[in-house]
Amino acid sequence: MLTLLVLTDFSPAADYALQYAAALAAPGGAHLVLLHVRPSLLSANALTTSSVAETEEDAYALLRQRLLTLPPTLPASAAVVSGEVGAEVAAAVRQREAAVVVVGRPELGSVPDELVHTTSLGLLRHLPCALLVVPLRTAATVPPRRALLAVDDQPLPRTPGTAGLHPLLGHTALTVAFVADEEVAADPARAFANAQQAGLLGGFGPTQERGFAATAPAAGIADATALVQPDLLVLVARRRSLLGRLFHQSVTAAVVREATVPVLVLPEHAD
Repeated sequence: MLTLLVLTDFSPAADYALQYAAALAAPGGAHLVLLHVRPSLLSANALTTSSVAETEEDAYALLRQRLLTLPPTLPASAAVVSGEVGAEVAAAVRQREAAVVVVGRPELGSVPDELVHTTSLGLLRHLPCALLVVPLRTAATVPPRRALLAVDDQPLPRTPGTAGLHPLLGHTALTVAFVADEEVAADPARAFANAQQAGLLGGFGPTQERGFAATAPAAGIADATALVQPDLLVLVARRRSLLGRLFHQSVTAAVVREATVPVLVLPEHAD
């Protein structure tokens, strides 16, 4: 059975992401694990992170409340752990063999760098699986009807792929958007073949390719999104961006910050 690990800090964004994950998981019979990470006393976030759950007992009580909001036929469980968020989530993914980690993205307003200080993109440095970032109050259909996979003209890295996500996305039509300069974008079949070879198409339903000419990748992805009107964006995050101190300036971070639909991010596997 496919497992989705849903992180919660009991915020409205996290609650919204949980409901989205439940709607995504239900048709394919996936299992939800709701996880709350409490900073340990030695954690760098221990003195700066506030929580509505002051004790572990409080956290479990809040988790039980949220489990009661889920469909009774949906397999779901909850857990509380203490420590650094990235390390604890990665450990939970491996222990439970989770296929996707789901996080909510709050409304960022006029503070674009706020996302850097949340758990979402920072988790990619640790995760061996896909990360699904769900914007608060997205109007996207769930399960998604249309998805957009954005790729450039660089070689695609080794990622978890999407074949294992077929129970979630098997009825979703996928457009592979080849975002490059005008001359290169005229050959989208090459990008489609690369994406297929990299295992990025296996989890979806019918697929097609389209080229989008752009001098800036984020702008090209925005143009493709406006034209295709997807319910889900799919991106590949390369490790050279994840490990850099200026990760928040990467294309992936820029797209996730501005997206109005959920974004599925596939991290590059370490060699």
